[in-house]
Amino acid sequence: MVHPDAGHRRASSELLEATLRKPDVHRRWEERFRTAANARFYDVAFDQLLRISGLPPDALVLDAGCGIADYAVRLAKRGMRVVAVDFSESVLAMARENVQRNSLGDRITLQRENILSLRFDDESFDAVLCWGVLMHIVEVERAIAELARVVRRGGLVVVSETNMFSCESLAVRLLKRFGRGNGDHVKATPAGLEHWDATAAGTLVTREADIGWLTRTCEQAGLTLQRRMPGQFTELYTRASAPYVQRLIHGFNHFWFKYVGLARLALGNILVLRRQG
Repeated sequence: MVHPDAGHRRASSELLEATLRKPDVHRRWEERFRTAANARFYDVAFDQLLRISGLPPDALVLDAGCGIADYAVRLAKRGMRVVAVDFSESVLAMARENVQRNSLGDRITLQRENILSLRFDDESFDAVLCWGVLMHIVEVERAIAELARVVRRGGLVVVSETNMFSCESLAVRLLKRFGRGNGDHVKATPAGLEHWDATAAGTLVTREADIGWLTRTCEQAGLTLQRRMPGQFTELYTRASAPYVQRLIHGFNHFWFKYVGLARLALGNILVLRRQG
């Protein structure tokens, strides 16, 4: 496995895009994360986000890297107008089925776009959502600049990423140090720890973000951090086979999000940023 350096970033992006265009990658994510228990968590999280956002009904929101449009559906059901974009035609086909199944074709527009070069005018949207997407992008600074460009002045950008300093991430790295890791290829970068894996669909990168770096990079693009919230405290439910263990983990995630609210220790981090006006 060859890790990218500055001279290979564009080539690495193209390699990863080829993998992410394939439906198998998205189906695997759906199997692991699109569960009823997770749906309940995301409903609570999106209700909280919209409460603190101050977005008016009928606001225009960009869902950047929409996948099967689950988050776009949640936003539309809560009164938003959504433009949901992804560069993979295969996943957009799945998104169309999801939108039709929820009868939200009048609220959600699906469009093929690359987050590195969005074909929208400056300041086109009241808000932008980018949930679990930047972690799979090598040219992350370029993607952030695009998100900042297309949101209006005073508008919000909401980013959800994995925190490399979470309890779970630190524990996994400690286990790997003692020879219990899974043998994936890890590269330390200013943006965080990049895990480069050879999957059946091709090469895939997943980054555990340095949230401090991410916040500073967003500030350089004109996005000021308004609030840092926890997402899910852990994703260990994906490794637990016993249903009662999964229920306990989901219950703890819900408790942490609703009552503890400390993002620094949680695996999932949600950044609410406002474009300077």
